Amino acid sequence: MRIFGLSIAVFLAGAFSAQAQQPPGCAAPKPMAFEVQKKITRSTTGFTEGLEVHGSDLYESTGPMGGGTRLMRITPEGHVSVIHDDGRKFFGEGLTFLGGRIYQLTWQDRLVFVYDADFKLIGTMPNRQEGWGLTNDGHDLIFSDGSARIFYADPATFKVSKSVTVWHGRHTVDQLNELEYVDGRVFANIWMTKTIVRINPQSGCIEAEADMRALWDQMSPGERDQVNSDGDAVLNGIAYDAGQKLFYVTGKMWPMIFAGHFTDKTP
Repeated sequence: MRIFGLSIAVFLAGAFSAQAQQPPGCAAPKPMAFEVQKKITRSTTGFTEGLEVHGSDLYESTGPMGGGTRLMRITPEGHVSVIHDDGRKFFGEGLTFLGGRIYQLTWQDRLVFVYDADFKLIGTMPNRQEGWGLTNDGHDLIFSDGSARIFYADPATFKVSKSVTVWHGRHTVDQLNELEYVDGRVFANIWMTKTIVRINPQSGCIEAEADMRALWDQMSPGERDQVNSDGDAVLNGIAYDAGQKLFYVTGKMWPMIFAGHFTDKTP
C-alpha cells in the first residue's frame, strides 16, 4: 500500500506487537494452505490495493505507482481495461461492492469515493482515519487503517459504529491491508509479509494463517525476477467468487493473479 521508503520504521517494528491491553484469550492460529487451481496472466499490471469479484470479472483499485490511482476491470482471460483514472491526485486503496454502489478508499486523502453501478462517481465521504483495506458484510463497510483494528462504518455516511482489535494469540497484529469478508470471517493481507490471515471479526482472534511463499514457486523465472526486483511488489489482493467458491490472490505490480482455495491444514 504505502511506498517502501516511507515504511522502513514501521516494518522494522514488525507486524506482531505486544500490547498492554488484555488479550481476549485467543488460541494460537491454525496453519492454513492455499491450493492454486489456475494462474491468470494480466495484460497490464497495477499497484494493487483493492481486489473484488463482481459478476464474471475482477475489479481492482490501484495506487499511483507505475501508473495512476485507477479502477480497472480484469476479465477471466486477464484482459485489463481502465474504468476510471485519477492519475496521481489521490492514493487509491481498498475497494468493495455493496448495495448497488462501489466504494473506494484513499490512503491519506481522507476521502471515500462512491460510484454507481455504471462506475460513475456520485459522491465522496470523509474518512477521519487512513484508508487501507476495505470489504463489507452485506450491511456495513469494514475497513482497516494500518493499526491493529478493523472498523465498521455506515455505507451512507462512513461514520464508524464500532471497531475490533485483531489478535494473534496474546499479541495484537497491525499492518492489516487488503480485506475480504467470506462466510462470516475476514481474510487479510499483512503488509510487507507473505502471510494471509483469517480473522473472526466478533472476537478479533486470528483463527488461521497461511504462509503464501509457495506462490513464488508457481511463478515463471521471469515473473519471479520481476516481482523480487521491486521492494514494493508485495503480496496484496484478495477476492472471492462465492458462486465458484474460489479465491483470487495477487500482489502489487504482479503480472499474474492466482486462483485457488484456502484449506485448514490437519495436524
